[in-house]
Amino acid sequence: MIRTQRPILLLLIFFFITAIHAFIPLHQTQKTSRHHRKHNLAFFDGWFGFNNKDPQDPSDSDNFDGKDVDVDGIYTGSKRIITIPAKTMKSGGLRLYCSLYLMGLQNTPEKNSWKASQSDSSEVNLRYSDLSGSIIIRFNDDAIVVDRLGSLPSMKYLMHESMILNGFLDELHSIVYEGDISTENRLLTLVDSDAIEKARDAVSFG
Repeated sequence: MIRTQRPILLLLIFFFITAIHAFIPLHQTQKTSRHHRKHNLAFFDGWFGFNNKDPQDPSDSDNFDGKDVDVDGIYTGSKRIITIPAKTMKSGGLRLYCSLYLMGLQNTPEKNSWKASQSDSSEVNLRYSDLSGSIIIRFNDDAIVVDRLGSLPSMKYLMHESMILNGFLDELHSIVYEGDISTENRLLTLVDSDAIEKARDAVSFG
């Protein structure tokens, strides 16, 4: 009796979930990625006894090695372009120093090239003057991450973005390696010693 009722119950659950998604606002559904859809379907795996994992899909946890994966940024339509894992971070001092530096770049390389803003103490946004793209820099406790917001950034934006981010990486290099400062007193130390140089490859123009 239980087995005969099981398909009916599954159908009812499926239609219930479908009905809920029909009322979700468009701006929320846009945030759904392939990874999130897999989580929504995972509920059914145990019932039907099959596994949706794709052996060629790096987003499946059993195969993920953290390399060559195109990661979405924190906002819809943004793309992660830099991740610098931190070994230690004095969050308050680092965020203040870097935020002041970034806020001072609004006229680089031309007057009014960028408009800087802060949504919270852990994030600085630099919006380009032609509105084709923005740089979003976040200071998390375990990493500094940089996203690009804009699906069709102009060539001029990409050129100026590269200049801004290479300058920012220069500042991080100074913080991590330069000066007569003990490791325990530095605002930032890195998990990988070459993380900054790897980041330069990601933002090189041309």
